[in-house]
Amino acid sequence: MTERIDAFLQYLDEKGKKQSHIKILDWRFEHIYTALKNQPTSFEVIDNLIRSIWSGYVSKDKAVFHFLNEYAIFCETDFPLFTDTFREYVRVTFEGEARKAMRALKNAIVYIPKDTKINPSFLGGLTDEAFIEAFQAWQELIYSIYDDGEHGSNGEHSSPFDWGWPDWSGITWEGINRNRVMTTLDALVCCGHMEDGVLTVDKKSFEKCEGCKPMTNTILLLKRFMDKGFHIEGLEDKKSSVFTVSCTDIPNLITVLYSYFIGRPVGDKNHVRYFSYRFVESPDVQSHETLFLAKTDGEPAHLKEIYFWLYDEAVKHGFTPMGRENIGCYVYKKGTKEWLLLGTGSSYHESDYLHSPNFAIAVKTPFYKLFQTKSEKIKILQERFPDAFGRPWCHCHNCKSDADTCKNRTKIDLENRSYYHCNKGFLYFHDPSFDDVKVLNELYKLEKNITSC
Repeated sequence: MTERIDAFLQYLDEKGKKQSHIKILDWRFEHIYTALKNQPTSFEVIDNLIRSIWSGYVSKDKAVFHFLNEYAIFCETDFPLFTDTFREYVRVTFEGEARKAMRALKNAIVYIPKDTKINPSFLGGLTDEAFIEAFQAWQELIYSIYDDGEHGSNGEHSSPFDWGWPDWSGITWEGINRNRVMTTLDALVCCGHMEDGVLTVDKKSFEKCEGCKPMTNTILLLKRFMDKGFHIEGLEDKKSSVFTVSCTDIPNLITVLYSYFIGRPVGDKNHVRYFSYRFVESPDVQSHETLFLAKTDGEPAHLKEIYFWLYDEAVKHGFTPMGRENIGCYVYKKGTKEWLLLGTGSSYHESDYLHSPNFAIAVKTPFYKLFQTKSEKIKILQERFPDAFGRPWCHCHNCKSDADTCKNRTKIDLENRSYYHCNKGFLYFHDPSFDDVKVLNELYKLEKNITSC
């Protein structure tokens, strides 16, 4: 094995690739080198290797896969076992996670009620009834695309890769679980103009959109849209600078799509993450802030109760709902202070960056002062949530200090193992009960010196 990996490094050196690879990989290179040299090839070995050096930084983690992928290509003739095993690992891992993501995205769709009052600015001459009919048609289409992407359709396109879902090469700062259907639809509208129900899209602008990369995957997805009755002309015509999108089978479909995405404030991408009727509903009939409703509509009743309680508590203490998220959590602010973060979602702080989260909800918060002033309460939390204190991202990343010299660290003994936690770093409390959230909220108020108005 040593001779093979050394021959590969020599090959990279001759191709002028070795220096750039090793520079990006930093200490991970030695870890990878040792694993490839000393361990037998198996699915489990590759999986353990990836997980043990996963950082959540896009350039570094893509570089790991890039390195291993190039090694797999190098081994194709003389050592096909590694090649086949690595490719099977990529297929199983990324297809499996894509199916989970598609399932979650389709199940989060909450269909628009028939009596919804539409914000007049979105109607574009349509009646409420006509708009609602086309909007629900979109929701049904999106659901069916994710359902077919998860299961395949009529024995065809059985892999999520056939629907443009990316493998390791498509990892972004959000991980792999982006709503690719919505980012593609958003790009179509943002890079085009509509006339008589036909969307004309500028190719160069479309190809530059971050949500469309890699473009080969987006073309696969658009071809699946064509299977659903869309007419897309000029997409692969190299002589044309534009392509058109239309759907004559469903009245007003493109009109409503264009209305939904166009005219939003710069930087407002909430409607891209959730295809929710809340973003076109008249705000004067909404009980809470729009994004909050869109985010919680699809949650089960017991989680909805927690979200709404926390919303009311935040407002009662003078915090304003901000209509945005931070690491998957809805944000409330009062001056420079932020209310307790509660939610899910991908973050480089969490293991769900590469893999789907195995929790439904999480509280995410630092407890810097309480480590010093209320250590007995921290010990109670340690017993209730031991995993929150022993995770890799509990180390000294927040204060930018080395783990061995950090002055803010605390030694924590859990299950015969010791951890050093940076007191300024975030703790992640997975799947807290309603009572747990209430306790954590009270502790957070102590930490931040928050009192009622």
